Amino acid sequence: DVQLVTKVQPEFPKEALQSGVDRGRVKARMTLDATGEVSRVEILEANPRHVFDRTVMRTLAMWKYNPGEANRAVEIDPDVIRIESGMANFHGGAPVAAG
Repeated sequence: DVQLVTKVQPEFPKEALQSGVDRGRVKARMTLDATGEVSRVEILEANPRHVFDRTVMRTLAMWKYNPGEANRAVEIDPDVIRIESGMANFHGGAPVAAG
């Protein structure tokens, strides 16, 4: 069972505000090592595309999960990673699917 232990909130990217983008959603997949550290982050979907990818990848890389098997995959749904009104906040954090 995959459980989130440490969750870091992102900073809203200044480039997005400068471009007039004040909201977005991102779906991501993380791969975990045996200690629960995130070893890889992959963006599966993003709206708008490429605006929040770097922020999401950097932030999710700092999350930590419970120890377990290496190479566990955790998908985070777009409803969890909502970035709105100039504020970045990852809602929830429970995995959508783990395997």
